[in-house]
Amino acid sequence: MTPLDERLNTTAVATLTGIALAYLCSFVHPNLPAIALLSAIPLYFAIQRNHARYDLLERIWHLNGAWKYVFPFTIYLVMGDLTRIVFTNFDEYHIYITYCLRTIAVGYILIRYRSLYTELARRRLDGTSVLIGVVIFLLWVGLEGLYPVFSSADAHYDPTIFDTAAFGFLILVRFAGSVLVAPLIEELFCRSFLMRYVIDSKWQDVPIGAYTLGSFAIVTLFFGFSHFRWLPGLLTAVLLNLLLYRTKNLSSCVVAHATANLLLLVYVIYMGEWGFF
Repeated sequence: MTPLDERLNTTAVATLTGIALAYLCSFVHPNLPAIALLSAIPLYFAIQRNHARYDLLERIWHLNGAWKYVFPFTIYLVMGDLTRIVFTNFDEYHIYITYCLRTIAVGYILIRYRSLYTELARRRLDGTSVLIGVVIFLLWVGLEGLYPVFSSADAHYDPTIFDTAAFGFLILVRFAGSVLVAPLIEELFCRSFLMRYVIDSKWQDVPIGAYTLGSFAIVTLFFGFSHFRWLPGLLTAVLLNLLLYRTKNLSSCVVAHATANLLLLVYVIYMGEWGFF
């Protein structure tokens, strides 16, 4: 294990423990969560010094080498709840605060530990990936209103309620989040880690693009139902899975995913359909 792996493991355990403490403190007093988050700093040094001394802590700290996927994806998921318990007086702005912080935090993790994501070393930009991205975009837009939605977002990312400067900034953040960060973290977690982990607990020995019916089904269902628009989500997962099986290259899926998100962003801005966000 490299020193960078070790620092990521320690950071992951300390940060997520601090977030858990912040969440628990939110039931006691609304001002405590922000203070509890600071516990991640002493926790980092405590875990760094003591993880090897305790078997359970060592198992959590190592996590079969999966923290590089689990940590940023968890931050990606919990940032909304975290901003709600920390920024209690900014209810109407939570979605914007969340998106900015999530983009910055996850983007930083991906950049800081980029050398650990060796599956992205084979960069690939090809017509098939771009075409799949276009098809995915058409599915998301074309199927709107044609299927039942079981839940919906509490608020939509609509930067038109702000002035010109803030609008431009929030569009830039949305571009960074949906076109650069989201495709990377979702593809790394779903089609690099989860797909291989479902095949074998010794997932690092499983090659990228390996196929089993079980892994195909689980990743498809997980990806599809993690989106409010579940039907295009399921179809997107199927297309990205098939693209991965064909190319054996995760970068192809990232390109397709980013292409779809970019086209959707342009469509939303041009048409004013902020309900997609």
